[in-house]
Amino acid sequence: MVGGETAVLEQHREKLRSVASKILHVGPIGAGQLAKLINQLLFDVNMAALAEILPMSAKLGLDPDQVAEIVNSGTGRSHASEFFLPNILRGVFDKGYPMKAAYKDLIAGAEVTSENGFPAPVLAAATTTYQQALAQGLGAQDKGAMIKVYEHLVGALFRSKK
Repeated sequence: MVGGETAVLEQHREKLRSVASKILHVGPIGAGQLAKLINQLLFDVNMAALAEILPMSAKLGLDPDQVAEIVNSGTGRSHASEFFLPNILRGVFDKGYPMKAAYKDLIAGAEVTSENGFPAPVLAAATTTYQQALAQGLGAQDKGAMIKVYEHLVGALFRSKK
């Protein structure tokens, strides 16, 4: 995702190809960063939703391995589910970017929505989930560790029984 003048992008396209498999010119200077933020916010919201819903499935008696298989082969599938569910099932929370570092994107999202007067209730809810995880000292762990917030609240672990 590149922002800036088209001519400048074309001058540097070959260099960018050495570090990126896809190069998209998305507008003027700053647009690349904004596009990256939009993508990251969707990933963050998705991870917060997984953290909330999956412990509920375990509490209701569903098998976490089966639920993960259903999610990752069904309409709930996402990059977040494909990356994090196998690790969550094993109780591994150190394979992704640390939550405390990722939180900056949620702050940036709040700033953008506030400055532009956009309502963002789902983003606000996801931000609250991140804040709860950070308040519980989970910031050094990856985003998958957010599930621990809801596992504690509902009293059920979403882990493999295998």
